[in-house]
Amino acid sequence: MKLAVISLLLFFSVGDINKIARINSAKKAATEAFGNGEYKSAISSFRLLTDSLEVTEDPVFLNLANAYFHESDTANAIQYYSRVTMSEDKELRSLAFQQLGVIDQQKNKLPEALNKFKASLKSNPNNAEARYNYELLKKLLDEQEQQQNNDEDIEPSEYAKKLKEQADRLVQQFLFEKALSLMQQGLQKDKTVAAYNGFIGKLSDVVESKN
Repeated sequence: MKLAVISLLLFFSVGDINKIARINSAKKAATEAFGNGEYKSAISSFRLLTDSLEVTEDPVFLNLANAYFHESDTANAIQYYSRVTMSEDKELRSLAFQQLGVIDQQKNKLPEALNKFKASLKSNPNNAEARYNYELLKKLLDEQEQQQNNDEDIEPSEYAKKLKEQADRLVQQFLFEKALSLMQQGLQKDKTVAAYNGFIGKLSDVVESKN
């Protein structure tokens, strides 16, 4: 996802001319670096603004979060997006919630992502990207719920039941990858193993979180 830099206003005052000049210079450097895809450099300039020059403008925090997002530093991105969710500017607030939803979705935290997209739309109903993400994800979750309901109607065979018992023993030994592999192989041999799709899904989540 290519995120655009939020416009930063340069300003002048009769106050501390030197500090204001440094702020304007840092804003210009950060904006140019971001626009050129030089996100590490942009982060340095944005951090100069927030840490040393004590700039507390929401567009700066959102741009900093976006730069961290591009660098795959989700921990810092989440920190600054979360700050912007408290902004009085509804459009900035919406963008911050939207990006938190994207991060949750990337981590396969789908219900949490859906709530973030919903909050984004609540802040700004005209956010087309958030609406697209919300509707697409809601459809996916509805389909998964329907599939799970269908799976619950499946009667597992004796083979499937024994396979589940073997997988449970592997889980007790913290051998999650082996348990997942066992269930996936069993699913290819016996369709009634699908009765345990919920269990297989949880195993998959655990394995992915460890990788």
